[in-house]
Formats: sequence, C-alpha cells, structure tokens
Amino acid sequence: MNYNHFTINYISAIKKNLKIEIVNGEVLFFPDYILIEDLENLKSELQETWKHSESSITILKEKVDAKIQLGLFGLINDFDLALKTGYLLGDRVVVIDYIFERILNKKSLEKINISVLGSLGVNLVSTLELAEKGRFVIIPSPFGWNSDSKKIIAETSEKTTMTVELMSLLNMLSITKICQIHPYTIAESSENYDRIISSQISYTDALDKSTEEYAYQGILGGLLTEKIINEVEFQSILRIPLNEYLKVIELQQNFYNEYLKKITFGGAINAENNIEELKNEILNLINERNKNIYQKLLENTGMIAGIGGGGIALLGTMVLVSAPVTITGAVLGLSGTLLSQFKSKELVGNPVINVFSKLIKK
Repeated sequence: MNYNHFTINYISAIKKNLKIEIVNGEVLFFPDYILIEDLENLKSELQETWKHSESSITILKEKVDAKIQLGLFGLINDFDLALKTGYLLGDRVVVIDYIFERILNKKSLEKINISVLGSLGVNLVSTLELAEKGRFVIIPSPFGWNSDSKKIIAETSEKTTMTVELMSLLNMLSITKICQIHPYTIAESSENYDRIISSQISYTDALDKSTEEYAYQGILGGLLTEKIINEVEFQSILRIPLNEYLKVIELQQNFYNEYLKKITFGGAINAENNIEELKNEILNLINERNKNIYQKLLENTGMIAGIGGGGIALLGTMVLVSAPVTITGAVLGLSGTLLSQFKSKELVGNPVINVFSKLIKK
C-alpha cells in the first residue's frame, strides 16, 4: 500500500464520483452530468476514506520521504501557479481538506454549488500523480485534531476580525512545528501582496522564535517566488506540466535551501532587491552560455555542416533578435548532433541558476 494512501483514495473518489476525466493531460469536468446520487456516493466514499485520515498527519510529523514540506493556505484562484510556487520552495505541498469537511459535511447536498465543487475537484485531480509519488498530501483541518490551532484562533479572534483566509493561515501556523512545514501562499495581485506583507505575515509572532522564523521564511518565500515566476522573462515556466517541473528541481542537490536563503535574505524590506538581483543573475548567465554555444558552433565546421545552411541563417537571426532565455532552447532544437554535444553542459556550481536555466528552456 502506498504510504500516502489517504490522499490518493481521497482524490480518486473525487475523480470517480464527479466524473472528472483527464484527456491529453487536460483535466475535464462537466457539471451537467452530476446528479444528487453522485454527491451521495462521493460523501459516502469520503466518509470511509476519512477513517484513515490520521495517516496523512503522520506522514508530515515523521517527514516521510520529503526534504522540505510546504503548507498552502489562503483563498487561491490559480492552483497551478500556487503549486509551482510551492515546488520551488520544497518537495512536498500540503493542503487542508475543504471538500469533505467544509462542503459535503456542512451543506445539504441539494444546495451545493456543483460548479464550485467541480472546480475544486479538478484542481485536486490534477495532483493525483504527484500524490502517488508522495509529493502532494491532503490533511484534515488542524482545528479538529490540534489543540494549539483552537488556542491560537481563539486568542487571535479577541484581537481582530476572523476571516476564512486568516483562519486558514492560523491553522497552518499552528502545525508549523509539529508537522515541520513552511506555511506559504500566493498573492495573485499587488494589492494582496502588500496586504499580506504588511499584516498577515505578522501573525507568525504567535509562535516561538525559531518556529516564527521558519514560518516567516515560508510565507515571504512564497510571495517572492510568485513574483519571480510572473516576470515576463520567466513566464514560460507556467507552461511546463507539474510532474516535469518537479523532476527538474528535484535533480538539483541543495536547491531548496540555497534558493530560499537567496530570496528571503534581509526580510521583506529587501525583497524587491533580491528578486531583481536573482533575475539579472539568471538572465546574464544564460545569455553568457548562449554566446558560448554560438561561438562553439562557429568554431566547429563539422557541426555547422550537420545543421545545414538554413539552420545557420536562422541561428544568426536568433542571436540578433531573440530574448536571451529563448536562444538556447531554439538552437538546441535545430540538430540532434548539436543537442548531444551540449546537453551535458551545465552552469556548474550554482543550483539556483541551474534549475531556472532548465525550467526556462522547457
């Protein structure tokens, strides 16, 4: 049995009962096909699955088969962006159940918004392969099994208005230490970014000092990573399938720690400088590599002959007009001979630059 069986069975039940299909990598849901009987079956199946929900908590507490665990909180619209943000910070993303405890168990089935339920289901079904590899884990709400969660939420509610988003944050903060997770979220707008930086991130002081720093780094790291991915030069990252994306990152030793230190150095006040420095470093080194590739092409007449005259003409045009990050991928696509000569060449010594270089080339 897969150690992550609770999450796998949870997602599989949603996929089957909501009749969600995966076609050519695209996850499809058709609300008109869903009947009350389907919701009844889903609720019944999840109730049975729920008997084993504690196993997912144990996975986190014992940090089974993971280096760094990230806990996603908040109201998220772009789930793919949220996961890609998380997987640049750690090799496991954790989410709190919403479908079973907050929808199926709290509402009359006749009053459930099928489209909303299906949208949540589609997001989860897209992670099934990641769950099978232990990279994605669903847990019950800590409010039901962790006494610290109730205590922190009660104390905070006396000082400020409690919202769903704030409760989500506090739930993740409450298990930061016992489950060894970095809480993180994405902002999805500059207004939300400013709000989280100026207010929500301060709630980490509800924890002890070492745990507070751990949580602070995760939240700040997530917000800054989202900004980096959304930079115009890096947006090709968003087109990479999640499984391929994670493989690139996992192959690079020491990436997670080096990357998190680099972007969170100096805290929120230094955030914009960190992003700009990292972006320039990545683009400058990739540009330098592209120049080296072009120079080696010109020096190697045998390789040039293998590409052909049209390829050389195209190569010259690309070097003149293309953005630095697109040149390498385009050049290597011209010739199998060329690919074999260069695919083993890396930007050695810098795991952060190596990972971004590979992701941009995809």
